[in-house]
Order: sequence, then structure tokens, then C-alpha cells
Amino acid sequence: MPIVKKFRDAKYTKIKQGVQYKKLLRKDDLDDGRITIDYYALTNKSQLDLSNEDSDIVWIQILSGGLRMSEEYLNKDQIIFIKGKGETRLIASQDAELAITKINNYKIYESDASDVYDSQINIINWGNEPILKSEHDDRKRVYLLSELLAGTDSVKGELIIYPKNTSCPEHYHVGAQHYQLITKGEVIAVLDGKETKLEKYDVLFNFENEPHWFYTNEESCDFVEFFVPGENKTIWTKTTNVCTWSPMGVDINGQSPSRHIEKHVHGEGKNI
Repeated sequence: MPIVKKFRDAKYTKIKQGVQYKKLLRKDDLDDGRITIDYYALTNKSQLDLSNEDSDIVWIQILSGGLRMSEEYLNKDQIIFIKGKGETRLIASQDAELAITKINNYKIYESDASDVYDSQINIINWGNEPILKSEHDDRKRVYLLSELLAGTDSVKGELIIYPKNTSCPEHYHVGAQHYQLITKGEVIAVLDGKETKLEKYDVLFNFENEPHWFYTNEESCDFVEFFVPGENKTIWTKTTNVCTWSPMGVDINGQSPSRHIEKHVHGEGKNI
């Protein structure tokens, strides 16, 4: 059964002056505890220190505002991807909101895992990734995390953009669990035939084989979704509406994208 977490229901915990957070998805919400999702609010110039274990993967999405990490300034067009053991210090360059997701024991979700744990920090500039458009409606997609971008297939992530009065076909996923985090607007999630309204920073967690689809009314919606593991198969309950995605030739900022992605069916693209 899907899990819905309403942002307004989560309680703030203050860490120190200028830094507070909400637990959006706890480890004990899932039987296998595969991921956690936390929301952080930082005031300008406040500092957040994070610590990783060998078996952890963490990605930090900037929802609003900006950060400084070492001497690099980052904004919402970038994701900080951290693999393995290490310490990370983030300093807010302005008031900022973050979503921080952690995979525990990420090796069990890799398709060809070795016994070697490596440590790395990548800045993924998804704002320069190509926008893909659905061939059957007005939805758009941008890849945020993938094996090519992050160096692991334990996770895959995307930004999905729904204009007003738009819907997708009903489908479910085999081989992975995944969640949606609403980053803008609102959307109706139809979960095994039952409607649930999702608003900014709400989380929906879907297990395998759970039919779902989404639609918007008079308000548009953006959400990110992340699959663990990244490799999975999408099954459409109405095969005439299979989602096919084609490149638009621009990135989210209307500039030339950093690369080209071929037209593909969701979940079946190559070199992504």
C-alpha cells in the first residue's frame, strides 16, 4: 500500500541557530528501511555538517536558495551526490531549503556490485541536462540521477513537469520502489483507483506493482521521483498510451543542453 507523508504534518526539529529540519520519510516507515528523506531549512550564513558511512549514498537537492561547499557556490540547478565515507560542510549563501535523501547499504541495490566501497562527491548539474517531452501529452522530464551521471545504478532520479490540465497513463513498476517529492504546485495522485491530493513538499512512496497515475487541474505541478534500485521496468495498464519521450533540444533554462539523449520509452533508454 502506498505511503503518503504530508509536509504540514511533520514537526520541525531545531539543530542549532539557523538550522532546522523535518523527517519526511523515516527509516522505520519501510520494512527494509532502504531510504530516508529529510527536509532542511537554513538561514543565510548558517552551517550544516553531514557525515556518511562507507555503505551510504546521499543526495542533496537544493529546493530554494543557495549553498556554498568549499569554494563552490551551488543553486537549485545542481544536486550534490555523496557516495561512501566522508564529512561534508554546507554553508547557506542565502536562506535555503534542502531535501536530503539517503540510501542505506546501497551496494545491495547495484546490479553488478563489488566488495569495494569508494568515496566521492559529485556536483550534478541537472539544470544543463536535456528536457524530454512526452509524445502523448504536455508533460516534460529531466534526468537528475542516473548511472552515467552518478556512477551507480542503485538509484535513478527525474524531474517531472505537469502543466495545467494534464495527466499520465496508469502504470506500475517492477524491480524497484520509488517516491515522488512535490516541489511546486499540486497534483492528484490516483493510487489503485483512489484519489489523493499532493501539495508542495508532500512525499508519496510507491512499492513495486502498485498501479498509480497523476493528473493536474487548474494548477501546474513539478515533482522529483527517485527509484531504488535505478534499473526497473515500467508496466502500463493501457498499452496504447506507453510513455515515449523525445528531446526538445534545450535545457531547463532554455539553453543548449550538455548532451543529447535519444528518443526512448521510459525505463528503456540507453546511455542515460
